[in-house]
Amino acid sequence: MATRVESAQVYRESMGQRVWDALPGWVKVPVAIGIGAFKVVRFAVRHPRTTLVSATLGTAGLWGGRWVLAGVVLAPMVAAAVWRIAWPASFGRHVTPRVVRWQRRWIRYGRRWNRWMVRCKLSVNDGNGGVVIPSIQQIEALPASDRLLVDVPVGMTVEAIRQRAGELANAARARSCRVTEVADTPGMAWVELQHKDILRSTVAALPIPRSADGVGMVPVDLGQVPVGIREDGSGWAIPVKGRHILIAGRSRSGKGSVLWSLLRYLAPAIRAGVVKVTGLDPKGGMELSMGRPLFTRYEADNPAAMADLLEAEADHMDAVAKELAGNVRKFSPSMTHPLHLVVVDELANLTAYASMEVRRRVELALGRLLTKGAAVGWVVIGCTQEPNKDIIPMRGLFTYRIALGLDTPSQVDMVLGEGMRDKGAAADQIPLSTPGIAYAKSEYEADPFRVRAAFLTDDEIRAMAAEYAPITTDTNDVEDIPAPAVDNEGQADKPVQAPAAAKGWPDAPVELADCSPDDAVSVVPESLLAKLRALSTDDGQDGEGQDVKEVA
Repeated sequence: MATRVESAQVYRESMGQRVWDALPGWVKVPVAIGIGAFKVVRFAVRHPRTTLVSATLGTAGLWGGRWVLAGVVLAPMVAAAVWRIAWPASFGRHVTPRVVRWQRRWIRYGRRWNRWMVRCKLSVNDGNGGVVIPSIQQIEALPASDRLLVDVPVGMTVEAIRQRAGELANAARARSCRVTEVADTPGMAWVELQHKDILRSTVAALPIPRSADGVGMVPVDLGQVPVGIREDGSGWAIPVKGRHILIAGRSRSGKGSVLWSLLRYLAPAIRAGVVKVTGLDPKGGMELSMGRPLFTRYEADNPAAMADLLEAEADHMDAVAKELAGNVRKFSPSMTHPLHLVVVDELANLTAYASMEVRRRVELALGRLLTKGAAVGWVVIGCTQEPNKDIIPMRGLFTYRIALGLDTPSQVDMVLGEGMRDKGAAADQIPLSTPGIAYAKSEYEADPFRVRAAFLTDDEIRAMAAEYAPITTDTNDVEDIPAPAVDNEGQADKPVQAPAAAKGWPDAPVELADCSPDDAVSVVPESLLAKLRALSTDDGQDGEGQDVKEVA
């Protein structure tokens, strides 16, 4: 069958050539001119900037002579130099990216791309004796890498290009190459060639949100909590509300950097009582005790007490769920119903190495929190050194996962999901000399991405905990009262009203542009924080030595 198809193709080509040779010259000439004009117009449409520049230079040279041509060439150069000196920020924002993209497109890759494709065996036969290769459609020049949007020809798959990522990286003399599919656009792929690693330098602690004028609203976006930077130089933000977060990595890989960066951004909301944090540190307080004042509930010594605390959180969650059922469709944090963060620094100590009774109770309580908590304002942040199924039987319930330095390639797939190691998440190759570097996987992105969390010093953690420790008094803590009970006649008690200090807290959600429409922007009034600080001073307590009110 293959021989017949090939023979038929050769026959059609030979017949077409014979017909063309038989045509008279007065027919061939206009046809050739028409074909040439069509190719010129197609090129002009596909490359308007190149066409405009060429037309301008040609017109100036033909009509004005060499001096006019020199003026046309030098005038933009002088204007660009003045722009660069006088307004460097504007120049870098509007001109530099375009020049860099042009240089990448036509100089770095344009002259070499076809040769690379052939040598890397990324070509297919077009059926006429020629070959077709993936073509570059667009180039993005990032601070650390170049991203090439490639049109994958018929007969080739994105996976075939991904399998040649090593050869492409060597051809481009790049540190690495990642190939990802373009969402909702079949036949297109991003080829990212990384030329330098901006994550090798330590990321300083990110600033705590504050109001611009000192009296207005403090923005706290629970849908995008900044914790570090991505490999491309952009910010790395984690969605907290409605997510459960798993942080896995061997000892000294930087799990604390992720955790403390999360709490640092949420500090104003923690102070105001809109976010409450429960801390469990099975390692005897080696990690969380430094920020002890930030936690409304805390346990570090007794595994049985930690199981009690998890069960109390699960019971509290059930009570709030019954209260909110039928009244709200989407949870929005408030003083009455804050967002609860349940932080477990080392899951293995409770799920694998504790007594059988404690393990059973912990697994049941965590299962309740992970399956139902996200809908009513409970978020579990779990840290572990061993991501095995026996250690974390409920790891599939964590919707946002972070893999820091791990020991084996198989552990990468255990944390991020099956096949993520093959898609470039080489967390097992992260050295201990760069703590905080990780690969993250979000439900909104099909492929993992490389990040680095900001590093907080011990003094910064202590200062943050002292200034933003939550104040839990009868005046401002209205959430830790059980849900209204129903009497024998079916009449509910009067619900608890928000305190006067919290009246400025907005309940209306604000839609986000860069995350799920189910997330909302929350804000903390600076006036409320000031009143809370004044309240703590009046009570004769500082932020670090306050009494923490336990939830019944």
